[in-house]
Amino acid sequence: MNRKIFCCNSLEEHVCSNVSIRYIPKFREFGIVIDDGGSAMQVISFCPWCGAKLPNSLRDKWFDIVFDDLGFDAPDSPGIPSEMHSDEWWITANDQ
Repeated sequence: MNRKIFCCNSLEEHVCSNVSIRYIPKFREFGIVIDDGGSAMQVISFCPWCGAKLPNSLRDKWFDIVFDDLGFDAPDSPGIPSEMHSDEWWITANDQ
């Protein structure tokens, strides 16, 4: 499977720099950081530099698995499998 997440070098460079673009691996989600002192961001669906469609967010799927399938009642519950805290859960699922 092709695991390329970044559509262009500009997006990858800006995510890895001080520009306020964030990538959250466990949700496969890109966003523009809202500079209010918190962790809020505006999710984006297209690259601001090249216009390419970004992968769909897996946030809803993550919560479905953690709450419905695994039976946890909070996203920070102790005992959530370690692979759910990274991109490992969706990469593994797509490799099968």
